[in-house]
Amino acid sequence: MNLPRSFLLLGALLASFGTWGQALSPNSQIAALTTDTQVQALVRPFGWEFEELVLGDSARSVYQPYARTAFRWQGKTWYRADLDGNGWLDLLVVGRRRDIPFVFCVLDSGNNRLHVVRNFYSALDERQPMARVVQKRGKSMLCYTSFARRRGASGELTGRRTLLLTYKGGGFIPYEQRPTAHRIRSITYTSRLYYHGQHDIQVAIDSTGLARYSSRSGAADDTTASARYGQRQLRPTQQAEVADLLNYVRFASCSTRYGTGNENHRPRVTLLVTYEEGTKTIRGTSGGGTLGLAQVYEWLEALAVPPTGAK
Repeated sequence: MNLPRSFLLLGALLASFGTWGQALSPNSQIAALTTDTQVQALVRPFGWEFEELVLGDSARSVYQPYARTAFRWQGKTWYRADLDGNGWLDLLVVGRRRDIPFVFCVLDSGNNRLHVVRNFYSALDERQPMARVVQKRGKSMLCYTSFARRRGASGELTGRRTLLLTYKGGGFIPYEQRPTAHRIRSITYTSRLYYHGQHDIQVAIDSTGLARYSSRSGAADDTTASARYGQRQLRPTQQAEVADLLNYVRFASCSTRYGTGNENHRPRVTLLVTYEEGTKTIRGTSGGGTLGLAQVYEWLEALAVPPTGAK
């Protein structure tokens, strides 16, 4: 996975082409949005949660904790910007579903190929998500905030955190001003989840970009197990993407262990990266560890599990 500089130049050229594509295509569904009703109609096909989306002033009530912050109510619940940098307008939605905040992005991969991205929010760990679009170094990013899942002794919201998120490797991860530039030689990833059965995934990518993968799911009594095995040759652009993602999250500086216990509804994961300077092993006993690492794991798992949520 030692890629020549020419691939970086190719990426810049493709990004420029994406910008031209937006200018030449007047048929973007997101660019044509003008009303809340149109936004609701656009996202409704994505599933039952999106069918319950409420926008406009009717969503104000669930964002009261932000009344005195930079996220104070602005009277609008959706915003357009090129969040993934491909030259096509994307959509940030800040609404509600029933009595809870509902924050997500709809990204246009080009020619109205739309998909929902909401990897930045974990209902297991957070509550009261909120986001807005900000500009930094000429790029559109998300300024995202939320509160801790546990409330204080009097029921008050606690543990508010704010992150600057950029789109990288298929999801939004914390913006990093100084990514590393290690040359990745191989990657091995395993995930084991024990919850109403056993679910195992393993992905190994060698120095040539050949990815071998396996996934296995079985019921608790192991009578209805299913398994998939295979291999594929990653394209040079895919090799560059996963190497760039690992360097962006500064994998070599990450902790070697995340999590405090073996929770039965979260996977135990191990990531082994071999690079020019040595090896790095990262273990997680209760999920992804950091938002950036979780996106690395999701990228790798997509090689073994067919992607979902595409429109």
